[in-house]
Amino acid sequence: MSFNATISGYVLYRTREHLAAVVQRLIHGRWLNTEEQWILNGNPTRIRSETTINYDRGLLVIPPGLYRNLARITTELFVGATAGRIVVSSTDGCFDAWIEESTPAAADVSPGESGEVSTIRCIDLMEYAVDNGFGERNLTDPDFNRWQNDVLVTFHDEFDPDVFGILESYRSPPF
Repeated sequence: MSFNATISGYVLYRTREHLAAVVQRLIHGRWLNTEEQWILNGNPTRIRSETTINYDRGLLVIPPGLYRNLARITTELFVGATAGRIVVSSTDGCFDAWIEESTPAAADVSPGESGEVSTIRCIDLMEYAVDNGFGERNLTDPDFNRWQNDVLVTFHDEFDPDVFGILESYRSPPF
């Protein structure tokens, strides 16, 4: 069974080895092809985005988009992280979101190991909608899909890091 989620984020790694291990995990999971391009639905010929990996800076950027099953492994992406934020939302049988950020201890975890590498802030998007003036809607409301999309766009506008700005910035750290 798969789980679809909208995801955007970045992670900075302490070492090239940490980043390389994460890249291999993403290739194995069929989110990246062997040229390190983001792909659609595990198909290596359907390119979502060119590479968003910078080995010199130890940087992985997840371009905004809908991903199948990537939300299930985001915690694994923080092993060896010195900084990072991944924002996730889903309407796949739910209306939820979470913001995952690296912990200081993440940088000390070796590639392939587990440990306390991130914190997760869970967000009830129905509550977020009410708090941000969207009100409540029922699944049977005729404008439910439009309302849900408006809530998701506002949520991601508020919480997503500027991943393309981070990727293009070579002089300053992405904080």
